[in-house]
Amino acid sequence: MASKGDHQHLLNVGREGFAALNEFFGPRRVPPPPPFQGLQRQRQFPAPHVQNRHVSPPKEAVLNCLEAAEIYGGAVFLDYRKRKPAPIRKVYY
Repeated sequence: MASKGDHQHLLNVGREGFAALNEFFGPRRVPPPPPFQGLQRQRQFPAPHVQNRHVSPPKEAVLNCLEAAEIYGGAVFLDYRKRKPAPIRKVYY
């Protein structure tokens, strides 16, 4: 452990070093952050306004892609290929 004299010497060296930095680069321009004041209360937001609307089912049937292609003379392309999983890369050292 450093003695009292060494501690004072280190404080003086630090002060001189920072004084030289301030002289060369100028004083610090950004103010230091405010001291920590513990946990701050989070802002309380009001509950969202929810309207309970009754949604009636559609009056007409909904078409799927196969029925739409048949009615409008289109074509449906189905892809039943099995997807190859991504290759597993093994690294050996």
